[in-house]
Amino acid sequence: MNKKYILLAIIIYAIFPISSVLMKYASININIVIKISLFCASIGVLGIFSILWQKLLKNVDLVKAYVFKSTTVIWSAIYGVLLFEEKISINMILGLGITTLGIIITILGDAVNE
Repeated sequence: MNKKYILLAIIIYAIFPISSVLMKYASININIVIKISLFCASIGVLGIFSILWQKLLKNVDLVKAYVFKSTTVIWSAIYGVLLFEEKISINMILGLGITTLGIIITILGDAVNE
């Protein structure tokens, strides 16, 4: 898999959990106008994700591109810590490490096979 498409896949899955972040902000907000605005922004983010995903799939096999879906967990943890001051546990670090290792092994295995 080309480095350009690896980067695109990582960016795509960094964008995807932003939709959940916007929905979380909408859920804790009292103002209905802000709630609706955040909900619409969330849908817009999913639209951007969908367009970029289709662009990626034009150039990369689904099986190779889908490996990066697991990075959503990593991005969600990062956004949770940065935006919502969530705490990171040892189990979370272990899980994120295993996820990252799995992605690296898949990418390296793919590079060896090409």
